Amino acid sequence: MQTILLFLALFCVPKICISQIIKPTRFNLDSLHNPTNRTDYKYIRVVENYDNDPKLFIFTEYYRSEKICMKAISTNKDKPNFVGPRFDYYENGNKKQQSNYVDNKLNGLQIDWYDNNVKKSEKEITWDSKNKDYTIRILQYYNPEGTQTLIDGNGECELSDDKIFEKGKLKNGKKQGVWEGKDLIGKFSFTEIYNDGIFVSGISSDENNTKYPYKELMMKPTPEKGMADFYRHIARNFRTPKVQGLQGKIYITFVVDKEGNLTDYKILRDIGYQTGAEGIKAIASYGKWIPGKTRGVPAKVLYSIPIAVKTTSGNFQNQGPSDESEILRNTNPNW
Repeated sequence: MQTILLFLALFCVPKICISQIIKPTRFNLDSLHNPTNRTDYKYIRVVENYDNDPKLFIFTEYYRSEKICMKAISTNKDKPNFVGPRFDYYENGNKKQQSNYVDNKLNGLQIDWYDNNVKKSEKEITWDSKNKDYTIRILQYYNPEGTQTLIDGNGECELSDDKIFEKGKLKNGKKQGVWEGKDLIGKFSFTEIYNDGIFVSGISSDENNTKYPYKELMMKPTPEKGMADFYRHIARNFRTPKVQGLQGKIYITFVVDKEGNLTDYKILRDIGYQTGAEGIKAIASYGKWIPGKTRGVPAKVLYSIPIAVKTTSGNFQNQGPSDESEILRNTNPNW
């Protein structure tokens, strides 16, 4: 019943032209959908119901072309905290994905379409709160021509997006046996073994035919002395401006490259007084990290870190990486 009501709330809100949206309810977003003050933003977020309902907010995101990208319901007006249905769209206007959220976690049936409006797949997704991971069963799959090759979770399946291609067999909606694929970003191929949907082991081969055996699909990059040490370093080295009452958050992204170097710093948002530049300076002074790996192959990983500043109490706070950390994934978590 609640999902039905949220569905109606999502589509019964009057449409508003972007040009009529006042600044407090319109936010420019970067490629990671983080708020940014940069002029080369990629998306636009419009938040409705600021004055109508203090507990329910409609999030609508647009491509820079002003074509709709996503629409969902959030219980937080400042950042996505989704509940109920979410709809994603291709820039050509066709529906891309329909999913459902409970407490900001995917839960229930997820349907995907190709950009030509042909149905691609149906998946059943549940959140395992104990292991903090998703359990995903692929129920139906159709190739781009519309031919169904997976029926009720059994059969062969080819899965692909702009990052990865893989194919193999499923049994009762779970990967079974040998799966083969290609990482389109890292430019390497891989072969993996699954048992009842559980990854067992794999081996990757790069363009030079170098082999990389692995037991984990992804290994996150980490500071050489651990994350706690990294946070303490920022707290010690960030120089808070001596401005009475200055308060807010700084959002900074950086890339951990294949050698563990921190590069490509970007200030998504700061609170003035060179706080963004000071945040980059504090992060950069830490030194190298242990690089991350995707399917055993060293990979670039993008982090997004918020830094909270409050001068009224004369202290500095850090909050660690946001949920959008490790954005450059070379595997689709929904698979």
